[in-house]
Amino acid sequence: MIYSSEKKVIEKLALGLKRGLEEKGDKVTAYPDSEENFRGLASCKYLFVGTYKTSSFKPRTPQRLRDALARIPGISGKRSIAFIPKSGMGERKALLAVMNDMEKQGCFMIDQHAFSSEKDAYEFAKTISLKKA
Repeated sequence: MIYSSEKKVIEKLALGLKRGLEEKGDKVTAYPDSEENFRGLASCKYLFVGTYKTSSFKPRTPQRLRDALARIPGISGKRSIAFIPKSGMGERKALLAVMNDMEKQGCFMIDQHAFSSEKDAYEFAKTISLKKA
Protein backbone atom coordinates (compact mmCIF):
# COMPACT_ATOMS: atom_id res chain seq x y z
CA MET A 1 0.00 0.00 0.00
CA ILE A 2 1.16 3.52 -0.76
CA TYR A 3 -0.64 6.64 0.32
CA SER A 4 -0.35 10.40 0.10
CA SER A 5 1.29 11.72 3.26
CA GLU A 6 0.14 15.31 2.77
CA LYS A 7 -3.19 14.79 4.59
CA LYS A 8 -3.60 12.94 7.90
CA VAL A 9 -7.02 11.61 6.86
CA ILE A 10 -5.37 9.51 4.12
CA GLU A 11 -2.99 7.95 6.64
CA LYS A 12 -5.96 7.09 8.89
CA LEU A 13 -7.78 5.42 5.97
CA ALA A 14 -4.61 3.49 5.09
CA LEU A 15 -4.26 2.32 8.70
CA GLY A 16 -7.90 1.21 8.74
CA LEU A 17 -7.37 -0.79 5.55
CA LYS A 18 -4.13 -2.28 6.88
CA ARG A 19 -5.74 -3.32 10.17
CA GLY A 20 -8.73 -4.93 8.44
CA LEU A 21 -6.58 -6.82 5.94
CA GLU A 22 -4.17 -8.04 8.62
CA GLU A 23 -7.04 -9.31 10.76
CA LYS A 24 -8.05 -11.48 7.80
CA GLY A 25 -4.51 -12.87 7.63
CA ASP A 26 -3.19 -10.80 4.73
CA LYS A 27 0.36 -9.44 4.98
CA VAL A 28 0.32 -5.66 4.46
CA THR A 29 3.14 -3.18 4.02
CA ALA A 30 2.14 0.48 3.97
CA TYR A 31 4.35 3.32 2.76
CA PRO A 32 3.75 7.07 2.77
CA ASP A 33 4.63 8.68 -0.57
CA SER A 34 7.47 10.54 1.17
CA GLU A 35 9.36 7.24 1.60
CA GLU A 36 12.53 6.88 -0.45
CA ASN A 37 12.49 3.11 -0.98
CA PHE A 38 9.47 1.02 -2.01
CA ARG A 39 11.26 -2.32 -2.49
CA GLY A 40 8.74 -4.12 -0.29
CA LEU A 41 6.03 -3.42 -2.85
CA ALA A 42 7.86 -5.30 -5.63
CA SER A 43 6.81 -8.69 -4.27
CA CYS A 44 3.19 -7.86 -3.48
CA LYS A 45 0.31 -9.14 -5.58
CA TYR A 46 -2.06 -6.24 -4.85
CA LEU A 47 -1.44 -2.52 -4.58
CA PHE A 48 -3.67 -0.07 -2.71
CA VAL A 49 -3.09 3.61 -3.51
CA GLY A 50 -4.60 6.36 -1.37
CA THR A 51 -4.86 10.03 -2.19
CA TYR A 52 -7.11 13.03 -1.71
CA LYS A 53 -9.15 15.39 -3.87
CA THR A 54 -6.91 18.32 -4.86
CA SER A 55 -9.71 20.32 -6.49
CA SER A 56 -13.42 19.91 -7.12
CA PHE A 57 -13.36 20.86 -10.77
CA LYS A 58 -10.04 19.58 -12.12
CA PRO A 59 -8.52 17.20 -9.58
CA ARG A 60 -5.06 15.79 -10.14
CA THR A 61 -2.99 13.21 -8.34
CA PRO A 62 -0.61 15.07 -6.00
CA GLN A 63 2.84 15.40 -7.60
CA ARG A 64 4.64 13.61 -4.75
CA LEU A 65 2.36 10.58 -5.13
CA ARG A 66 2.79 10.56 -8.93
CA ASP A 67 6.57 10.64 -8.47
CA ALA A 68 6.37 7.83 -5.89
CA LEU A 69 4.28 5.66 -8.24
CA ALA A 70 6.98 6.07 -10.90
CA ARG A 71 9.64 4.84 -8.41
CA ILE A 72 7.88 1.64 -7.31
CA PRO A 73 9.77 -1.37 -8.74
CA GLY A 74 7.70 -4.03 -10.48
CA ILE A 75 4.45 -2.03 -10.37
CA SER A 76 3.37 -3.10 -13.85
CA GLY A 77 0.65 -5.74 -13.80
CA LYS A 78 -0.20 -5.33 -10.11
CA ARG A 79 -3.89 -5.74 -9.32
CA SER A 80 -4.67 -2.34 -7.86
CA ILE A 81 -7.26 -0.49 -5.80
CA ALA A 82 -7.44 3.30 -5.50
CA PHE A 83 -8.98 4.99 -2.48
CA ILE A 84 -9.78 8.51 -1.30
CA PRO A 85 -11.77 10.05 1.54
CA LYS A 86 -15.44 10.79 0.80
CA SER A 87 -15.62 14.41 -0.21
CA GLY A 88 -18.72 15.00 -2.30
CA MET A 89 -18.37 17.01 -5.47
CA GLY A 90 -15.35 16.02 -7.56
CA GLU A 91 -14.85 12.72 -5.75
CA ARG A 92 -15.31 10.59 -8.89
CA LYS A 93 -12.97 12.83 -10.90
CA ALA A 94 -10.32 12.54 -8.20
CA LEU A 95 -10.54 8.74 -8.32
CA LEU A 96 -10.34 8.80 -12.11
CA ALA A 97 -7.23 11.01 -11.95
CA VAL A 98 -5.34 8.67 -9.62
CA MET A 99 -6.50 5.57 -11.53
CA ASN A 100 -5.25 7.13 -14.77
CA ASP A 101 -1.82 7.76 -13.21
CA MET A 102 -1.75 4.21 -11.84
CA GLU A 103 -2.62 2.77 -15.26
CA LYS A 104 0.16 4.84 -16.85
CA GLN A 105 2.56 2.89 -14.59
CA GLY A 106 1.06 -0.43 -15.73
CA CYS A 107 -1.30 -1.13 -12.82
CA PHE A 108 -4.34 -3.28 -13.50
CA MET A 109 -7.25 -1.54 -11.78
CA ILE A 110 -9.68 -3.88 -10.03
CA ASP A 111 -11.52 -1.46 -7.73
CA GLN A 112 -11.80 2.08 -6.40
CA HIS A 113 -13.44 3.34 -3.26
CA ALA A 114 -14.22 6.52 -1.32
CA PHE A 115 -14.26 5.98 2.45
CA SER A 116 -16.15 8.12 4.95
CA SER A 117 -13.95 7.12 7.91
CA GLU A 118 -11.16 4.89 9.16
CA LYS A 119 -13.87 2.49 10.38
CA ASP A 120 -15.40 2.43 6.88
CA ALA A 121 -11.98 1.52 5.41
CA TYR A 122 -11.51 -1.14 8.09
CA GLU A 123 -14.91 -2.72 7.36
CA PHE A 124 -14.20 -2.71 3.60
CA ALA A 125 -10.83 -4.41 4.17
CA LYS A 126 -12.43 -7.14 6.29
CA THR A 127 -14.89 -8.00 3.53
CA ILE A 128 -12.85 -7.61 0.32
CA SER A 129 -11.85 -10.88 -1.28
CA LEU A 130 -8.23 -10.89 -2.45
CA LYS A 131 -7.30 -14.10 -4.23
CA LYS A 132 -4.22 -15.82 -2.88
CA ALA A 133 -1.37 -16.65 -5.26
